[in-house]
Amino acid sequence: MIGRIQYELLKELPAWEAQQKMAPPLRKPLSKQPLQVRLSAVCILLFYKNEELHTILIRRTQDGKTHGGQISFPGGRFEANDFSFTYCAQRECEEEIGLAISEMKVLGAMSQLYIPPSNYMVYPVVMFSHKVEDLIASVNEVDEIIEVPFKNLFDDSCKKRIEVEANSNKVKIKETPIYQFESYVIWGATAMILSEFEEIYNRLR
Repeated sequence: MIGRIQYELLKELPAWEAQQKMAPPLRKPLSKQPLQVRLSAVCILLFYKNEELHTILIRRTQDGKTHGGQISFPGGRFEANDFSFTYCAQRECEEEIGLAISEMKVLGAMSQLYIPPSNYMVYPVVMFSHKVEDLIASVNEVDEIIEVPFKNLFDDSCKKRIEVEANSNKVKIKETPIYQFESYVIWGATAMILSEFEEIYNRLR
């Protein structure tokens, strides 16, 4: 499966066609690059547990920032010393969940995604690891590390539309598409990235 995912990432990606399925209401495709956009990268980390393909999500600390307390992928801002978006995603993954860069195999990248509330352009990088048993959450950035099996997450029963509250302005957004895994509500950019990966994943089933 990992080799097949790597091969699929070399093909034309579904991009907005897939992302929009889990986009908040009124969200539109990006028509042009915003001025002074901030750059970031996230890691879609794949691993096997009980012979099922999983990924890692995190609950960010409630720090008062735009995405505080939300469920997301490990990742963060592109720094001056980052020589690529892939390295940025690896570095952030190591800092936030304690997985050594040497333990990550890069499979490829998915479509970039703009996040209006924080003015970030996010570059999702897909990686695989055999060693995720002893992850350590960053005290300053991560409240919880969450192991999620794709088989469960991508089941139709886990897709719902509910009212969510945007941290940036406390506005309640009705009929927002979400993935719900156990008590975790995944929406916004993370859900949109997952939606594109789901499209790729489903091609291989």
